[in-house]
Amino acid sequence: MPRLAGTVGRLSTGEQGMLRYFARQAVFTLALAISAAVPAAANEIHPNMDATAILDQQRQLRVEVEQRSGRYKDMPATERATLLREQDKVFTLLRDRSAITELPEADRIVVFNSLESISAIVNRAPEEKLVCERTRKIGSNRTETVCMTAAERRARREADAKALGDRNAACLKGGADCL
Repeated sequence: MPRLAGTVGRLSTGEQGMLRYFARQAVFTLALAISAAVPAAANEIHPNMDATAILDQQRQLRVEVEQRSGRYKDMPATERATLLREQDKVFTLLRDRSAITELPEADRIVVFNSLESISAIVNRAPEEKLVCERTRKIGSNRTETVCMTAAERRARREADAKALGDRNAACLKGGADCL
């Protein structure tokens, strides 16, 4: 991974994760801006009303949800099922449409409500919240920034507790690794 000017040493796992997260967000934002600008200029369709853009975004989201990757890896089965069901409604209603305005008003409301339900499910992922903190390595006064998601923090805490428990059990048995 290329180093930034002025950085010393190796990036921590949390910092690498944070860089990947920000890079993905930048690419996604740029892609969304480009895809929204092209139809708007060509067809005068507002990006929020462009059925093709909405369907593309939902297809991309569906792939990630079905693969259980990224922020969707820990999504509960009930939320996943609800999200996919709401996406099915959107796919059915927007099939062969270029704009939401082509739908009858009742169907537009169904699409809007389904998209809002999807958004609520996607954005309610407290386990994927990236939390950064300044920490000191043992034996050093130098601090570093460590960023991890809540799920990563929980997994690390559990692994540390298990390692400590294993070490304590070995010490009780008179293991060689005890101090």
